[in-house]
Amino acid sequence: MVPIIRLTSAFAVAGQLYSGDFRELAARGFRSVVCNRPDGEAAGQLDTAAARVHAHAAGLAFCALPLTVLDVLDPAAAPSTRALLETLPGPVLAYCRSGTRSAMAWATATAGTAPVEYVIAVL
Repeated sequence: MVPIIRLTSAFAVAGQLYSGDFRELAARGFRSVVCNRPDGEAAGQLDTAAARVHAHAAGLAFCALPLTVLDVLDPAAAPSTRALLETLPGPVLAYCRSGTRSAMAWATATAGTAPVEYVIAVL
């Protein structure tokens, strides 16, 4: 299992997940998984369709919101992340290659509704 970084009690990030990780996430109390990694970004990564199957088999809700580095920096991406965080059952774990894009997506989505000082303190 890759390291999990909890940003809040309701949201965490991680690097690339693999098939066996989804049951472990469910055992750790997560209820939803968001994939922020575009398919085909690297050889050997678990694609979105397979991740969805493994997540559902583990009893987890699953959503794909693939983001490139440029997408994360675009303010237009924040509402999509915010909408997911408001609708998915928590706690939610989001993943990408290293977890950084997922953390930045959370930060841009949260900065629209929470004080920037809070977001900076969490990161």
